[in-house]
Amino acid sequence: MFGRKKRIRRNAYKGRHTNRLSAALSRILKSTKIVLVLAAFGLFNLMLIFGHDWITQTDRLGIQAISVTGCERLTPEIVIVQAGLTEARNILTVNLTTTRKRLLAHPWIADVQVTRDIPDRLHIHIFEHRCIAVLDLGRRFLMSAEGHVFKELTPGETPDVPVVSGLRYTDLGLHTEAPSMIMRSVMKILKPRSRSSRLDLVAQIREIQADPALGLTIFITDARQSQGYHTVMLGFDDFDEKYAALQRIDAYLEKSPRYAGYRSIDLNNLNRIVVNPVTTNAAENARKEV
Repeated sequence: MFGRKKRIRRNAYKGRHTNRLSAALSRILKSTKIVLVLAAFGLFNLMLIFGHDWITQTDRLGIQAISVTGCERLTPEIVIVQAGLTEARNILTVNLTTTRKRLLAHPWIADVQVTRDIPDRLHIHIFEHRCIAVLDLGRRFLMSAEGHVFKELTPGETPDVPVVSGLRYTDLGLHTEAPSMIMRSVMKILKPRSRSSRLDLVAQIREIQADPALGLTIFITDARQSQGYHTVMLGFDDFDEKYAALQRIDAYLEKSPRYAGYRSIDLNNLNRIVVNPVTTNAAENARKEV
């Protein structure tokens, strides 16, 4: 009989040893890659930190000039102090947003633009509030051309603008509320439209009295009268037509030798205008002789 062929058994231990060695080498390579990536990332961050420190501390990027434009009431020196830029510093360390907020905290600054011109120039352009009236609300405040109160009148301030009395805080349209009708009338008086056919009295108005029931009464100056003011009752609306009527009346009184102007004019109703004129000395003497 033929004998069975002896089967050679595979060495399982040798295969397991090779697999373990390959796995260990793979883990070492992965760990090495991770370490190298982390080291490169850390080195990159370190370079960024040193680069940032150098850029923000070098004298080559120091502010050499600050230009301030838009000043009318304020001075460039006041603006620079308000912005906190009095000390020498690197231009990249200036936070433009923070600088803008500091400037907007000044009561006279309505808006501002802050830009930098690398390597050494900073530009500030301000927009100041334009005061058009002093509001007498028990305490006196300055009112902007937009009808907003922007600061309280301080001792020593003497703005050459009309004083508005008779209003309440609620008339201003605080928060989301709209201004009252009397407040809207005040703004129409203070912001006249440019028309060649109407008399612009804003420069002559010294006071505006606002009455919710009767409307507006203005007190204006006149070079022809050395004492006192003219009183003009305007009501609530139709100011263009009333200004035109006032212009005609004023022109007539100026040409007439009998009158030296007027004390008051009631223009509430254009169909029934009431004038209280001032007579001249010649007219008074003629009246006495008669």
